[in-house]
Amino acid sequence: TPQATPQAENDKINALLEYCIEPRSREEIQEFMGLKDRKHFRLEILNPLIQEGKLFLTIPDKPNSPNQKYYSYLKDPNHV
Repeated sequence: TPQATPQAENDKINALLEYCIEPRSREEIQEFMGLKDRKHFRLEILNPLIQEGKLFLTIPDKPNSPNQKYYSYLKDPNHV
């Protein structure tokens, strides 16, 4: 299958960040993105967004907690 264009990828990521204004579980985010492969999602999307400071953990001291949720500051005027 052809690779998505960079603009299409940016649109997907922006939609994900907007969706995560409310804290969401990995399962919720993955379903929102329409992705079934948990490992691919974690390695290629979730972890890079966390490392780039675009997504944050609700329980930062327990990153593997089953209660972990992720959120963004997309609409927060105090964050860019």
